[in-house]
Amino acid sequence: MRRLIIATALLTAFITALAAPASAQRKPYGAMSDEEKANYKVGEAVDKQYQNAIQRTRKESAEAPADPWANMRAAPAEPVKKKN
Repeated sequence: MRRLIIATALLTAFITALAAPASAQRKPYGAMSDEEKANYKVGEAVDKQYQNAIQRTRKESAEAPADPWANMRAAPAEPVKKKN
């Protein structure tokens, strides 16, 4: 019984240690220092640029589908002419 209680306590401590970083939250914008606010704004700008680039890529790929094997294919064969 004693081993079971110790094992349960150790397992609980281990799981709590793993879950602690996942439960951390950001500070509210109003509670940030000026440097943290500047870093936050830079991060937001970078994220917005990334999202715009992804949207442009999706639009371009939808308009003109690419064929990566186009240069590997042989020219289409000409149809065989029948003798009359």
